[in-house]
Amino acid sequence: MTSDTSPARARPAERAGHEQAAAAARLRAAAEALSVLRYRPAAEQRRASRYAMRLLSTHAAKADWRSAGLPPPLADPPPDPAPPRRPATPVVPLTDPAVLHLARAAMQLHSTELRAADRPRRWAQLARFFAECLTEPTEELVRLQERVASARVNAGDTSPEVLTALLATLDRYRAADGENGYRTGLARANLSVAYRHRGSGADLATATRLAAEEVRARTTRYGPDHPVTLVARSLYTLSLLVQAEAMTAPAAQRALATRALAEITHVRTVRDRLFGVTAPNATRSRRHEARAFILLGEFDKARVCLECTLAFESVSNGDRESQESGQTHYELARVNRALGDSGKALEHVQQACRILAMHNPQGIAAGKAAALLAELSSSS
Repeated sequence: MTSDTSPARARPAERAGHEQAAAAARLRAAAEALSVLRYRPAAEQRRASRYAMRLLSTHAAKADWRSAGLPPPLADPPPDPAPPRRPATPVVPLTDPAVLHLARAAMQLHSTELRAADRPRRWAQLARFFAECLTEPTEELVRLQERVASARVNAGDTSPEVLTALLATLDRYRAADGENGYRTGLARANLSVAYRHRGSGADLATATRLAAEEVRARTTRYGPDHPVTLVARSLYTLSLLVQAEAMTAPAAQRALATRALAEITHVRTVRDRLFGVTAPNATRSRRHEARAFILLGEFDKARVCLECTLAFESVSNGDRESQESGQTHYELARVNRALGDSGKALEHVQQACRILAMHNPQGIAAGKAAALLAELSSSS
């Protein structure tokens, strides 16, 4: 009787296992490499998301990736007239964590092409797709489901259901990883954003406190100017700005704006150096800087800052109108109104309303732009 574990049978099976493991490692490495491109211009992110889909379509088990909410892959190059014979690419099963990891990176890049209002649905599609593939929840799937809640917050959904989910996530990671764990930090940052968006009662102070805690944790772990720390510092400064804008006492408002401006300027300077002035995160910091100037009554500085922001956004987006360019138009409308140029203010707020309504009509930014348009139209 011949044993099934004979060398002749074991060697091909062992070789196939090694090849599959190597293919999974390539998917994991690609996901890590592509994730850094979320700071690059939109066209680069679009190409990167298609490249990720090409890897999934060639290395992962056959799947309907469109049903998962993902884009089509990059088109294959024209075939050679007589291509050399190559061994078949080993297939990585959909249940392998590397497949979900790369799919999540592809969605992160692809989401820059989507309206903010459409992103939660696409993330939910991806989460459902993998929930059906896996027999039990995995760490990657849990993180993907958390990303759905985060996308809902960024689209303006601060319903009790979403806040409850974010609080539960933070409690779970605090218990598992401690106060300064990596996953705890992500959960704390997401909760801070949710409180800032909701903005009722003590929400803004809570958002600022959580953001400050995350800055301290990341500074200890990575240093003050590491890109990961800069994200937390930017989140903190935005919380300060929103808190200052909600204040009615001029002295308290000025104190917060002054504090925010020093931090924002430092973050923006480092991002300019690390990523370039047209990088999305650098232009975002420049817009925050302008908001601080507005609070401090330095409207000429704010206007120059915002005009640069708008120009850099145009370069980064390939002249595509993004939600963030709509926010820049809104801030320019505020500045021009303060400088007494009602015609320019009206022109910018009309642009803001059109762009923001196109991307997320129910969002906070669209509501503010509509209110300013009504105010300017009634006084013209």
